[in-house]
Amino acid sequence: MITNARPTPAAEVSGDDFQATRVMPLGDSITRGAGSPTRSSYRMALAERLLKGGLEINYVGSQTDGTGSDVNHEGHGGWTIDDLSAELDGWLDMYRPDVVLVHAGTNNITQGDGPYVTARKLSAMIDQIRVARPGAYIFVSKIVRSRVPREAAQDRVYNSLIPQLVAKKRDARLSVVDQSSVGGIDLHDLHHPNDFGYSKMAWNWYRAMAPVFGTSGDTGPNPYLMRDTVRCLAAKVVEDGEVHHRTECRTWTLRTITKTVNGVNRRVRAWQTLREFRQTYRVRVDGKLVERTRLVRRWTGPGNLSEF
Repeated sequence: MITNARPTPAAEVSGDDFQATRVMPLGDSITRGAGSPTRSSYRMALAERLLKGGLEINYVGSQTDGTGSDVNHEGHGGWTIDDLSAELDGWLDMYRPDVVLVHAGTNNITQGDGPYVTARKLSAMIDQIRVARPGAYIFVSKIVRSRVPREAAQDRVYNSLIPQLVAKKRDARLSVVDQSSVGGIDLHDLHHPNDFGYSKMAWNWYRAMAPVFGTSGDTGPNPYLMRDTVRCLAAKVVEDGEVHHRTECRTWTLRTITKTVNGVNRRVRAWQTLREFRQTYRVRVDGKLVERTRLVRRWTGPGNLSEF
């Protein structure tokens, strides 16, 4: 039977009675932290926000990635919901989480399951967690948006199904977290957030968890309100006929620009960065036209990110 008891905020306990709330981050390479140089994913930023709000947590799981001393999780690169479900009972029995954070389904979509099949598998996995951990809080996430157009379209359908399947369960300890606003230049590559994207994920998890666990106070800035950020994007560079992959970290600024939409000029907000370009020009020297080059700086957008 599920009671209304909640894990006690760290500020209200002391001494031998204190036990940090056990939190299991569950998912694929996004939970692991792919796309971040530290592999910290959203996990470190979320733990810091919760601690500032009055709740100390202890991440649990069989995997270890990230910075700091609390780096456990169950994020497995390339794994589908099927793969996670096959091992889930053992993890839940061993680590006994009080909270499970679920971000899963990306690999089901990329491998061709489709949104409706993926949603049914997610629903079954939620039921599996509930049977094993009847008192746990489960936070189920809409997934980060892929940059691959076909996948992005299926992601939208899948994400739209998640609130419906959660509502049908009528489970007071089951919540939906919307991570679908993380995408575009929040991603390091086609699927994985960069550190700024992970900071958005941490914010979204925290906003969902705060009313459940009664955390409050100033836990740091809202990344969605930032107007200047550093984002690291993967890029392809052709040198001497060979394709090389590299990561380019730049400062991006949210600017108001004029954009033509359906033949109409509109003022819109867009992320842009200053880049240097070589410009060729001609000058007359001693009566002759001479070609020279100079470096100029221009505001540019991210271009076609699906090609990165």
